[in-house]
Amino acid sequence: MRKYGILITREGSRKVRVAGLSFGTLLWTLPLPQGSHIQAYADDIIVVIRGKDKEEIETKGNAILEKLLAWGAEHKLSFNIQKTFQMPITFGGRLNLRNPPIISINNHTIRVVNNIKYLGVTWDCCLTFTKHFKALRDKTDSLTYKLSTVANEFYSKRSGLFRKIYYGAIEPYLLCGVGAWGNRLKLKKIRDSLNSLQRRPLIKITKAYRTISTEALQVIAGVVPLDIKAKGVLGKFLLTTINNDIKFGSKIFEWEDYETRLDPHNIHPADNISITYDKHKPSGEEIEIYTDGSNINDQVGAAIVVFYYNAEIFNTTIRLSDFATVYQAEVTGIQMALELISTIGPWNKSNLYTDSLSVLEALNTFKTSKQDILAIKNDILE
Repeated sequence: MRKYGILITREGSRKVRVAGLSFGTLLWTLPLPQGSHIQAYADDIIVVIRGKDKEEIETKGNAILEKLLAWGAEHKLSFNIQKTFQMPITFGGRLNLRNPPIISINNHTIRVVNNIKYLGVTWDCCLTFTKHFKALRDKTDSLTYKLSTVANEFYSKRSGLFRKIYYGAIEPYLLCGVGAWGNRLKLKKIRDSLNSLQRRPLIKITKAYRTISTEALQVIAGVVPLDIKAKGVLGKFLLTTINNDIKFGSKIFEWEDYETRLDPHNIHPADNISITYDKHKPSGEEIEIYTDGSNINDQVGAAIVVFYYNAEIFNTTIRLSDFATVYQAEVTGIQMALELISTIGPWNKSNLYTDSLSVLEALNTFKTSKQDILAIKNDILE
């Protein structure tokens, strides 16, 4: 069993604003010991250190801090010792707060805490997230009361108003950070904590008595239990962000079958291009290619039709997964057209027509996080 230590440092100078790409490109070049990871958000820096024992964590932690201090001095930045702390993470009590790793900044030992709040999630040294859910319960009750007070004026005339508020504001708020605590959903205590968070909003939706059980509230309101909803959100996060395969029941979902998003910060600014478009009727001259994607009878597909001086010369269709969206089908149709154009001699002018304004706007945007849109841009440039 390995031992872990989390160390958080914060930039201490208010005269220097550290954020965005420039901060990341400089900081990520720091060589770190094996088993360590550094992450920055705005002016907060978090360092995760993995070690076999306390001594290894101390050695790695002090070495990393020396590099951070040198990096800060080089860029005229300082770290505030009052806002710098460490939290030992352990299972089975092999690391504890009474005998923590000793990590220092400028001969000042970093204080030890048993929980931290980072990006909206409260982490504790045993990763139980008990304090996180407790704080979430208090905030949810307060949020429900405030929202219901505002909506109460319209509630009698629009009975479904608070349901929309629940789905649009409260439920996403409750599931924020599921990528951090989602792996603890196998624990009954965590599942019960999540479902109990729904009580106040569901009572407001159903207008039921407070003595009613949470299970009955979920059935009457027709709302999915929050622990089941959390599993779905976590699964999507693992598939599209972490690129991990997941299993629900007997079915296995492979991340390669799903569209993943790119990190725009990993794309060089010079590679951010815009593909413009215009709206006009076909002229009937040269090569004209029409693309389309659709979903009919729960079956998704894409097609292209090619005309040469108003005479149809080619057409083809392709079947996509039933889980694919119409947007993905429209993108596939354009990809098919570009693949065909690549086989046509450069002396022929080709006009491509599509009715998907969403795809055209995505191509017209400089920055994109979608791999398929970036691939189309590259194909057009080639």
